[in-house]
Amino acid sequence: AVVSTQSGHYGRGKKVVVGVPIWAATAAVEYAVVFGLYDDIQKNIGGHGKDISQVDSVFYQSLARVAWGLALTIQILACQCGLGGFINSILSWKGWLVFARLTYAVYLLHLGLMSVLYVQMRHTFFLNPDFEFAIYYLGVLGMSYLSAICLYTCVEQPLASVEAMTYRKQK
Repeated sequence: AVVSTQSGHYGRGKKVVVGVPIWAATAAVEYAVVFGLYDDIQKNIGGHGKDISQVDSVFYQSLARVAWGLALTIQILACQCGLGGFINSILSWKGWLVFARLTYAVYLLHLGLMSVLYVQMRHTFFLNPDFEFAIYYLGVLGMSYLSAICLYTCVEQPLASVEAMTYRKQK
């Protein structure tokens, strides 16, 4: 939806009228994707949930990822059109730049770190919902980011500086 960029209360009110339903609808879709199989999961782990039908399962499995991606796309476009509100200010925070620069290095390094940690364990690692899994996760996350900082400062940043000097001289 195209929103008027008029100044004054009328223009702001129009943005709120358009923005709130968009955010409510996309949040509802994301909520449905995340918690859509809650009853089925509770049933499978011995809880009091109920089985879902095969039709519901096929419907969920075929549309959940598309719906999630579409909802995120609409939210991104809403932020770009000025309908993001406080969420846009959170997502535009300059502090995210540090994590953005490290994300690819963390992606490259985390699997190797997890493999090394898993091989060195003295007991079988089960994915039980208890404290051990949380400690393992936080440890891998911390080591991945520390390793990414080392990789960024020792490899990526110096190479980016050399590349910048090279292209500056050519112009």
